Amino acid sequence: MRQSFFNEGYLNCQYTQIEALEKDSSPYFIVEIITLYFRDSPNVIAALEHEFIGAIKINNELEKANILLQAGNVEGMKEAVRRIKKEHSELRAKFETYFQLMRRAGPTEQAVNSS
Repeated sequence: MRQSFFNEGYLNCQYTQIEALEKDSSPYFIVEIITLYFRDSPNVIAALEHEFIGAIKINNELEKANILLQAGNVEGMKEAVRRIKKEHSELRAKFETYFQLMRRAGPTEQAVNSS
């Protein structure tokens, strides 16, 4: 079964490294690691999705600002800069949330069996 997962691209050499950490004293180590991954990964994925959407919004505002700049529309540019700052601030807040989630999940070294 494991070979099938490798062939289908679900597992890579990191799985083998984690598997090597499993010892007789903790026969469910891999199960614990994978459970932690599936517990924490939906929050991380959702946070990344929000950051991606925020980045798209900033890009769209920059494109609008470029059009206004080329047209010489100073008032439109001022409004565009205001919107860019707003989107930037929102994106920064979303990344801060993402980083908090990552810190809460902790580095994989914390989950490694030390026995």
